[in-house]
Amino acid sequence: MGLVTDIALGILLVAALLVVVRLVKGPTTLDRAAAADVFVAILLCGVAVLVARRGSTVFVPVLLALSLLGFASSVAVVRFVGREGPTGRSDDEVEEGSGS
Repeated sequence: MGLVTDIALGILLVAALLVVVRLVKGPTTLDRAAAADVFVAILLCGVAVLVARRGSTVFVPVLLALSLLGFASSVAVVRFVGREGPTGRSDDEVEEGSGS
């Protein structure tokens, strides 16, 4: 079991490094937000591998907290980006500027 978890943690480490590169380089805010969401998912997987390796359920509340954090941050980003139209203005500003 130790070899399998070591390999899994190594793969997750490589994935996390690649996601950090996208987080830093990402040309748009949405790319960075998606990278942050994937990074939280990788952290969840890493903690789950550690739980399986140790055979202890001590870190299960950490898994729950991280999953709630990932969900809440994803919803917040979607709501923030959803308010802005493709022009970068909010829907209220577009309606006011339509001129009647």
